[in-house]
Amino acid sequence: MFKKLTIAAALFAGGATITPSPAQAFPEPGDYLIVRAFYADADHNQVIGQTWTGCGQPAGSWGVTQSVYRELFFTPCS
Repeated sequence: MFKKLTIAAALFAGGATITPSPAQAFPEPGDYLIVRAFYADADHNQVIGQTWTGCGQPAGSWGVTQSVYRELFFTPCS
């Protein structure tokens, strides 16, 4: 019992000392073209789909847009 209580107290003290980093907001879609690329593998060797929005253009997509391997790109509108 004492051992479990000691471990719980140590975990709580460790978690209480960690300060969260500030949240980073996504830029407004009107100012940037926001592209989500979806990959077939963790090494990002093969793009299997993309979605995009922003720059005053209609949103669009192609290919497979559901994958745990993805990356976001923000390109300023010209």
